Amino acid sequence: MNGDHRHIEEQNGRRQVRFAFLATIGSMFIGGLIGAVITLTFINPSSPDLDLPRWTIVLSESLILLPLIFVIQRRRLSLKATFRLQGVSLVTLRNTLLIGLGVSVLIDELDRLLALVFPLPDYITRGMEFLTFSTGSEVLLVAAGVVVIAPLVEEIVFRGFFQGQLEKGYRDVTKAVLLSSLLFTVLHFNPWWSLQIYFLGMVLGYLAWRTGSIWPSFVVHALNNSLSLWFANAAEGSLSWYAPGGHVSPLWLGAAAMITYIGFRSLLVQTSEPLLSDYSGRDIT
Repeated sequence: MNGDHRHIEEQNGRRQVRFAFLATIGSMFIGGLIGAVITLTFINPSSPDLDLPRWTIVLSESLILLPLIFVIQRRRLSLKATFRLQGVSLVTLRNTLLIGLGVSVLIDELDRLLALVFPLPDYITRGMEFLTFSTGSEVLLVAAGVVVIAPLVEEIVFRGFFQGQLEKGYRDVTKAVLLSSLLFTVLHFNPWWSLQIYFLGMVLGYLAWRTGSIWPSFVVHALNNSLSLWFANAAEGSLSWYAPGGHVSPLWLGAAAMITYIGFRSLLVQTSEPLLSDYSGRDIT
């Protein structure tokens, strides 16, 4: 009997993992395809720069989530539970803010170091110009897309749904976090930023698992994107207090490491590790 029960559990686990991969990749593909079709209708073919309207950032990210919502509702699963939308305490958010600020600075310096060895191609550098803005409406659209919509959608998809399903399917948190971080990295389609994205993904995955919610990982993700947006629009020479000579000052790196440690230490004291039994329930039948 025990052997049969274990075999059934393993089969259910494999089915849950397959469902997670197919639903996530399918949702990204379908949503991205629809967004691309809509976006292409607003591109001027005669323009050599092929500038994209700023609102396409918001549209493209939002559409990624729709197919996944459809699938989950068809299976009559709880959106709140499946997407890990449970609320967290203010103390958790405070610790998350410390982690987010520290990790964002550390990742920024990692990015600067890797750029010495793997410089970004010109086409990627030009593509990042969509982060810049010059009018009030562009500020709102870019900030909404990069700081709010993109982190929220990606956390729901990767840390909420995908990683949550892998945790239940594999009953192995480490494997779930590593695989969700890997898919998160691959689907950014930027090999020059792979290490930075993967490292960020692991931090986000751990936070979502430890707190049982995507809100802490969303905060860290949003802070990281906010820093990137700030740097993309900073005037030349205005960041010399932060990154003299093109690299983050050791003073700021030390401060970042310290507040990251404080944030994680406080989070570990304040929260308890989820029990393995919390993942024994199967969403896929």
